[in-house]
Amino acid sequence: MKNSRATYAHKSLILNEHFVGNPPVLDRTKVKDTIAVDRVVIRPRFRDTREALHLAQGGTGGRVHKGMLEMQAQGRVLVPDISQMASLEDRERALRLAFDPYECYRDSPATDGCYALSWLEPTLDTTNYPTGWMAVTRYVRPVAQPETQWSINDQSYRSWAVGLVAPDPRLYDTGSTSHTVSGAGVATIINKGSIAGPLRVTITMAEAGASNFTITRSGVSFVLNLSGCVALDSIMVNMETCGPFGAGRSILRNGIPAFSLKTSGPTSWLDVPAGTTSFTQVNTTGVTSVLYEWAHARP
Repeated sequence: MKNSRATYAHKSLILNEHFVGNPPVLDRTKVKDTIAVDRVVIRPRFRDTREALHLAQGGTGGRVHKGMLEMQAQGRVLVPDISQMASLEDRERALRLAFDPYECYRDSPATDGCYALSWLEPTLDTTNYPTGWMAVTRYVRPVAQPETQWSINDQSYRSWAVGLVAPDPRLYDTGSTSHTVSGAGVATIINKGSIAGPLRVTITMAEAGASNFTITRSGVSFVLNLSGCVALDSIMVNMETCGPFGAGRSILRNGIPAFSLKTSGPTSWLDVPAGTTSFTQVNTTGVTSVLYEWAHARP
């Protein structure tokens, strides 16, 4: 993040404005006119169902649950010299507003106040990323407004630090990918990342569907009852708890919650493993198309 421009989607905040392009190139005219990121600390957190004392006594580890990720970002608000102190004040206010947890939640309650923090990272995978840099994103929310530290003797900069929490600990390619299948058939999906990523499925109806519309991946079947649908109905299924497609597993019929359409068990939710995976849909009466959307995920 330090050697590339970073953007935070809330209030369109730009960090490291002195880097431009992909691959990033240093713009020396902006080196002292930017909100710079100097240090980032990442702390992954995971949960299991057993206490440490239980394990110390020879117990089993229990089920491990996907956790969250804590981040601490630190940097400086920079202006060329003391004559631009007003710009320093404006930049600090913009920083505080963008990283205000209350404003984040108020502006995007559907994502619990999480917004995309995006930047570029170098990679040796020049097949998928010809420039040698991949655009990546974490979905984060600040835990408090940034702390700032003033230097009374030098009014050309201010140090800042902010704590962030990511309910989804994964790192994603900034752009998601999609594939559409008409009616019955197989969708072949490639996750260029190294771990399983989230999946969103949108089903477009032409008439009433089957009571057992099924999507199957590696022996796991996700089943919906579409018999009550009508022409032009759109069923959107978010199969993840957070990340690129919002907060919470959900099923929407024309934008309205319709969780009762799901008839398969609690472990039937699907994701997109790393590599190439096939999704098969059957019992597609009344289905015009099935749109698959996914994000390439990394730890």
